[in-house]
Amino acid sequence: MLQGLYAAAAGMSAQQTRMDAVSNDLANVDTTGYKHSRLAFRDLLYVRDGAEGVQVGSGSAAADLGRSSAPGAFQETGRALDVALTGPGYLQVMSGGQPALSRAGALQVDARGRLCTPSGALVDGVKPVPAGTSADELRIAQDGTVTTPQGTALGRIRIVDVPAPDGLRSIGDSLFATTAGSGTATAVRTTGANATTLRQGVLEGSNVDTSDAMVDLIESQRAFSMASRAVQTQDQMMEIANGVKR
Repeated sequence: MLQGLYAAAAGMSAQQTRMDAVSNDLANVDTTGYKHSRLAFRDLLYVRDGAEGVQVGSGSAAADLGRSSAPGAFQETGRALDVALTGPGYLQVMSGGQPALSRAGALQVDARGRLCTPSGALVDGVKPVPAGTSADELRIAQDGTVTTPQGTALGRIRIVDVPAPDGLRSIGDSLFATTAGSGTATAVRTTGANATTLRQGVLEGSNVDTSDAMVDLIESQRAFSMASRAVQTQDQMMEIANGVKR
């Protein structure tokens, strides 16, 4: 009888994990470059019950499938340091001394003239902006080349991609780290057919679909409620069983 109690409790835990993920997606619906979470459910351990060999499950658990790689909607901003990737790929940045990937193109210039993301991750491949040069006057070409109004090239923003984007690990602030599941990051083509290019003055929004997320949240809440009722039913059955023994 305890098996049913454990299975129902496991279902509650799985649905709570799903609700947390969907709630986080909804909270970031307006976050530039945000990618929504992908969750699934897996069976827990099955055990043989009784002489008939019946397999009894231990419930379910949530399984993290990584972040969606679907693109978000483009938003025209006209800001010189706003960039969006047209096609697959990521901006390569340095966060805490480690390489990271991002689709959030709301770039800034820090106190030392370096291009960085709003969280402070440094854009890889670009020299500091010369003193006296306004960030609003910088030009960013489709291949990522950054130049000053005087035509001085500061370098090229590195655009990379991985074999399996769904395998990337989210490390916060719309940044991702490569894993064994995602594969190694390599440079992408920025010219020719099916190339990935940069658009200046444009941002890629979150890829969270509010309607789908709300439906998922309602489903999770109802499933959680059903699992909690199962726990209550198991408790009542145990109370009756204990009363019969007495």
